[in-house]
Amino acid sequence: MKTTIKMTEPGLSNGQSYIERHTVRAIIKDHGKVMMAYSGYYDDYTFPGGGIKEGETPEDALRRELNEELGAYGVTIKEVFMTTEELKYSIRGDDTVFLQTSTFYLCTLEGYGQARPQVQELMHGLDPVMVDPKDALTHNQKVMNDDKHSKKGMRTVLKRENAVLEALIKEREHESI
Repeated sequence: MKTTIKMTEPGLSNGQSYIERHTVRAIIKDHGKVMMAYSGYYDDYTFPGGGIKEGETPEDALRRELNEELGAYGVTIKEVFMTTEELKYSIRGDDTVFLQTSTFYLCTLEGYGQARPQVQELMHGLDPVMVDPKDALTHNQKVMNDDKHSKKGMRTVLKRENAVLEALIKEREHESI
């Protein structure tokens, strides 16, 4: 697919100064479902992954994130499915602005072991779940304008996740024709 979708958080403009941030996220499909992280705190579904640390390759960062969040091992990164660019505020609620580029990779895993969630994952109450993309999209659409998702820094999160879910649904429907 390899599409890039761009979005800008309300209140920001394309001429805005920003800090670049790069993230990686995994799309793990199995029997019509996808692996997602369900957040009990936010009551939403997001793809597993996170930020690339200094000195890491995107592939190393994705393997690290999947091990932390899912306990995943034997990760095979197949190809880029989609990229998103978000001009957004920091999720910390301050006025820091990021141009966040998220690359979504199609991946397979050998299996799962013990997850090693970091502080943020623990705070958000993340649980890995296999879910039908349509169900995750429907749920995210219901909560995307609630108080938590309307806060500065959160306004593009579900737009990003939902764009990828919509692309996966469209791809699945096209494959079944």
